[in-house]
Amino acid sequence: MADIYDTFRDIGIIPVVAIEDASKAADLAHALVKGGLPASEVTFRTACAAEAIEAMVKAEPDMLVGAGTVLNVEQAEKAVKAGAKFIVSPGYNPDVVDWCIANNIPTMPGISNPSEITACINKGVTHLKLFPAERKGGYKIIDDFGGPFPQCTFMPTGGVTTENVSEYAKRKNILCMGGTWMVKKPLIEGEKWDEITQICKDAVKAMHGFKIDHVGINTKDEADAMSVADTFEAFGLAKKVGNSSIFSSESIEVMKGKGRGTMGHLSVICNNIERALAYLKQFGFNPVMETASYTGKKGESPMKVVYLDKEVGGFAVHLKRV
Repeated sequence: MADIYDTFRDIGIIPVVAIEDASKAADLAHALVKGGLPASEVTFRTACAAEAIEAMVKAEPDMLVGAGTVLNVEQAEKAVKAGAKFIVSPGYNPDVVDWCIANNIPTMPGISNPSEITACINKGVTHLKLFPAERKGGYKIIDDFGGPFPQCTFMPTGGVTTENVSEYAKRKNILCMGGTWMVKKPLIEGEKWDEITQICKDAVKAMHGFKIDHVGINTKDEADAMSVADTFEAFGLAKKVGNSSIFSSESIEVMKGKGRGTMGHLSVICNNIERALAYLKQFGFNPVMETASYTGKKGESPMKVVYLDKEVGGFAVHLKRV
């Protein structure tokens, strides 16, 4: 079951779908996958929810499709029979949780306060949905939950948008985010599949928050590095000498010799390195694990820095968690 939660983390945003016409479910699934969000929480707010789940699973077999707004065991059974791989509820229902545990079905009960979190922990369930997220305090309340409940991760849903998804994605105790803005009713009913795909792509871009942090330049030796850094001072970039390099302002690092990369390296910041690595794999990038460092114990997520195995224009690339 642990692997499916890794998939939640890697995808990052789970579209929350309320669909009125199951005949549109297959095209919707294709649009989401094409947009880089191969997942869907199909809510049991409509009569055709189970039929839509079945259609999406058939259309995109590798897609992570589950059921949302599951209020009772009967709905959970119906969803799983249709092909749902997980169950999400807006609140904490011990009967639904017990049924999911007994049947080895991943579940994320909805919580909004410490008492509900404690009840879930006592059931052995630590991946939880915060709903309605923005009205309950958003990522700030999730920060607060991190102190007393370090074993828990959260899927905030309700009020998450392209504009604020980056702030949610930075939090180490946020597993993923639930969102409706890319699958709003008019888009589905109007069969705006290309528009849905583009909104998904924009959401993925915002979630990762990729930005160039600094450029590293390789030199022959310390004297050569000092000469290069002195030259940058002509542009008002004051130098700060370190053990292995010299920073000319915060944006240029001059290496005291041959560092990684043919010409140097690019430092790229992102909100979550593990999620970024899953995304970048499709472009042929893989981590060089011996270069990884971590925010906590060695080898335990989240990562703080890691180099990638492919150069860009002669520059090695390392990811740095914001």
